[in-house]
Amino acid sequence: NRIWEQLFGTGLAETLEDLGTQGLPPTHPELLDHLAWNFMHRDGWSLKKLLRGIVLSATYRQDSKVEPDNLRKDPANRWLARGPRVRLSAEQVRDQALAVSGILSAKMYGRSVMPFQPEGIWLSPYNGRSWVKSPGEDQHRRAIYTFWKRTGPYPSAITFDGTAREVCLSRRIRTNTPLQALTTLNDPVFLEAARHLIYRCQELHPNRPDKVIAAAYARVTGYPLTEKRRQALEGLYRNTLSRFQKDPDKACGMIGLQDAHNNPGTAALVVVGNAILNLDEVLNKN
Repeated sequence: NRIWEQLFGTGLAETLEDLGTQGLPPTHPELLDHLAWNFMHRDGWSLKKLLRGIVLSATYRQDSKVEPDNLRKDPANRWLARGPRVRLSAEQVRDQALAVSGILSAKMYGRSVMPFQPEGIWLSPYNGRSWVKSPGEDQHRRAIYTFWKRTGPYPSAITFDGTAREVCLSRRIRTNTPLQALTTLNDPVFLEAARHLIYRCQELHPNRPDKVIAAAYARVTGYPLTEKRRQALEGLYRNTLSRFQKDPDKACGMIGLQDAHNNPGTAALVVVGNAILNLDEVLNKN
């Protein structure tokens, strides 16, 4: 039931925290029994085989577009007439941004790490410890390695419905708040991801901002840039470039360093890259 919830957004029995007589009954009890039997007897308790069976099913591979009639009859998609569409988890949002930009560390195992976060958020009045930013690629390791203090969780994870650890949480409830957009548009981790995304695409298409935008879009979404999106993103680039040309200090602030990338053109492309990372189809699994 939990595996199904991770893939479809809602479990076959919605109340993950209470799978039984006190929770909501499953919408498809025979399917739940079938998956459980196969998991034990056919798959030999292999989660990999269970996941493979579900994601290769016709039910999972349906288009997530909503037909008006289906939306009227089943707005929550409890009867699985369309494919799942659900926002990524807090950890997945961060890891995906690092991955598509090419800076996600492949290191495995070891101690927890401390990626960037602003001063003053993480306070330890009892032992005086402080948050010390990890060096090198450690700050770009997967979110599972981020140091997680019980009363001081990583801020962007909390914004995307991660949890502090004062109490046990058996199910995360997904929300949709303005703070989430503010995080992905302004958090230094996501800005850094946008920078490296653009730098990589510039290496492939030097002095061709239109090609850079198309390559960045295709790399992040997996789809070619449509004409409507092209006009919108190139319009954003032109407007931002004009502003940065009039105020080079803002361009420098967007790049963050005095290096070869510190110019209005690249800074404007970083803004576009950041916008691409904030697209609905990027932050949601469709």
